[in-house]
Amino acid sequence: RLRMVNSVGFNSENIWGAILYKDTVDRGMVPILREKGITPFLKVDNGCEPDGTLKPFSVSDMCSYARANKIVGTKMRSIITELELMETVVAQQFKLAQAIAYEGLIPIVEPEIPIDHPWKGPLEKVLVVKLATHLAKFEKKLILKLTIPEKKNQYQSLLMYNNVAKIVGLSGGYSTTEACERLSKQDAMSASFSRALSEGLFADQTKSEFDARLLKNITMIKDAS
Repeated sequence: RLRMVNSVGFNSENIWGAILYKDTVDRGMVPILREKGITPFLKVDNGCEPDGTLKPFSVSDMCSYARANKIVGTKMRSIITELELMETVVAQQFKLAQAIAYEGLIPIVEPEIPIDHPWKGPLEKVLVVKLATHLAKFEKKLILKLTIPEKKNQYQSLLMYNNVAKIVGLSGGYSTTEACERLSKQDAMSASFSRALSEGLFADQTKSEFDARLLKNITMIKDAS
């Protein structure tokens, strides 16, 4: 991760924010990002239960840690596996996001629909309604991080809510090329890619090889955004 961040293409002209694991923060990543003009966010969850909901974690402890390390926002990822569980997943995300927002941070709400789900498209049609319902009651600002939808601009209507600071798409296991092709069809969604960003990077690459491949990925993702 440090090799990626120190690469020449990883700069504020191409990247506005980076989501960090706590162990990455502990090892000194935040000052490096700050020096580059990139906003740090903290992954606060402990993973998911079998039903896709978030495992328990202390919101107050993670928010205190974030503020102590000059981090402005948080991220927590749930997984939508069944239609019947969608409301439970979304409601939990917004309940925790509201607590995080009251702590003075910007939460990234991420209810992910797996890219290989057989009912991905139909689930997305329901999800946009669920999100709108909860956004209508949400106080303060948040960012939505969603699977790139099958239908163009499926989530664009959510930008009508003043509390939505940004909508970003996750790569979710798509190749960099496919993720970028899908993202480029959306008019109001930028990228929040991890796997697609690091595709083709290996420990044994020379600096020039590593930097060139990362810059290629970054350029593709930036253009698609």
